[in-house]
Amino acid sequence: MIRIQTPEPVWVEILGVVAHERGVSLSEPGREQVFLPDAYIGSGAADHWALRTGTSPASYANDVRAALKAFDPHLLVLDLQPMDAVMEKAQAGTRFSLLLIGAFAIIAAILAGVGLYGVLATVVRQRTAEIGVRMALGAQPQNIFQLIVGQGLRLTAIGVVGGLFGAFAVTREMSSMLVGIKATDPVTFVTMAVAFFVIAALSCWVPARRAANLDPRAALLEQRQS
Repeated sequence: MIRIQTPEPVWVEILGVVAHERGVSLSEPGREQVFLPDAYIGSGAADHWALRTGTSPASYANDVRAALKAFDPHLLVLDLQPMDAVMEKAQAGTRFSLLLIGAFAIIAAILAGVGLYGVLATVVRQRTAEIGVRMALGAQPQNIFQLIVGQGLRLTAIGVVGGLFGAFAVTREMSSMLVGIKATDPVTFVTMAVAFFVIAALSCWVPARRAANLDPRAALLEQRQS
């Protein structure tokens, strides 16, 4: 037995214990609550009832209406909808926000790849004479390829580390939009870091391949003429 205020203090018997319910928001884990029979509610009527079904909920609509009418003809059923529809409506705003964030993330990844490609292409053009000298002194094409790719991946590593620190800084803002996953989920952070490294590697490939295929004599002659 526990004593509650409704609005007068009364003693009620505990019939069962259930897990926390997300009654305010899907992102809120829920607080301790007391569920009372209809008689303890001011008007004697419930705002919402939930029915667990074994098959499609839509097939039980007529049975539910008939059972309620048989119990009390004055009960008015305003709406019947499956829990999936309720969840879909509750998640609509969050889903739209996350789709926008995802779209911006994809655009940012594309811009990062294009920017890295532009930087490395410029570096290769500016270092044409140096690359020609290296190859004339015995550097192999794979050595030049690794040199350019390594420089691009070092730039990427700096950007990824800075991005991870920035992501950790805004996790508190993101936690209110996530359900069933932590804002600091390590799998997500590792996946995103690997994805950016893959994009960077693809962006480095063309400039590095171009540098590795340079003819050292032509490169030195072109640099001398310029």
